[in-house]
Amino acid sequence: MAAAALVVACDRNPGEDVVQAGKESQEEIARIQREADRKVAEAQREADQKIAEARKKAGEEQAGAQKDVAKERRELQEALKSAQHDTKEEYIEYARKRARLLELRTAELKAQAPTMPAADRGPVDQGLQDIEAKHREVIGTLNALSKDTKQPWSSAKADIDKKLSELEQRIDAVGGTPTMKPTTPAK
Repeated sequence: MAAAALVVACDRNPGEDVVQAGKESQEEIARIQREADRKVAEAQREADQKIAEARKKAGEEQAGAQKDVAKERRELQEALKSAQHDTKEEYIEYARKRARLLELRTAELKAQAPTMPAADRGPVDQGLQDIEAKHREVIGTLNALSKDTKQPWSSAKADIDKKLSELEQRIDAVGGTPTMKPTTPAK
C-alpha cells in the first residue's frame, strides 16, 4: 500500500500542483471580487435611493413651508384690506399684521441670501441686520402703545405709520438688489 501511494506521488508532476493551486486561487479571487463588486453596487443603489428620498422629502417640506408662508401672506393682506382703524386697539391689530407681513418678506430675503454670490452678500447681510433692528423698533413701539401712553393718539399713530413705511422701504431696498428677486405668493 505504501508502494501504491509512492507510485501515485511519483506520477504527479509538482509543477502541475502549483499550476492547479494557482488556477484555484485565481478563481477564488475572481469570485470574491465579483461578490465584492455586487455588494458595492447594491450599497450604491441603496445610498442613491436614500439620497433621492431625502431630497424629495426636503423638497416637499420646503414646498409646504413656502405654501404656508404664501397662505399666511394672503390672509394678512386680506385682513389689512378690511381692517378698521377706528380705535386704538383696531389700529394696533392692523399695525401688527402689517409688521408680520413685512417680517415674512424679510424671512424670504434671508432664505434667498445663502444662494447669492459671496461678493454680493456683504451689503445684503448688512441690509438684513438693519431690517431686523427696524422691525424690533416697530414691535417695541407697538408694545409701548398697547400700554397706557401719554403720547397723543394721532402722533403715536403717525409715528408707527412712519416706522412701518421705513421698514417696508428697507425691505424693498434689500429685496430690490439684482441678486435678490422677491418671490411671488402661490395662488
